[in-house]
Amino acid sequence: MNSPASPDRNAVSTAFERSLLVRLPFVLAGGTLIAGLAPALARVMAWAGIGPDPAASITTADIIGLSILGLTFSTVAVLAIGAVIVLIMKGPAYFADSYPLQDADRPDPPSQARASTRGR
Repeated sequence: MNSPASPDRNAVSTAFERSLLVRLPFVLAGGTLIAGLAPALARVMAWAGIGPDPAASITTADIIGLSILGLTFSTVAVLAIGAVIVLIMKGPAYFADSYPLQDADRPDPPSQARASTRGR
């Protein structure tokens, strides 16, 4: 928001950080579902009798799923912390002296009391 008295002051938009924070729970849920696909598929294949060694396939799929889960959690945590830090650093868009001054173009001359105390 620009102040009418000072057009050179610009409020910094926090729309990106806020939209990122809103989307992160969905990213976390989607990443968790994707991480569970490999172990679920390995168990379905072992139940159906497809593949050479079901125990090895399930173990490998579990490792892959846990790796994807860890990557998803750490990525979401880093993005959330970063977005919160940027939001805090940008701060609220408060402006002091945002009202136009009556005598901004031609200031009033100093009063006699002020002028006489400066000479001493």
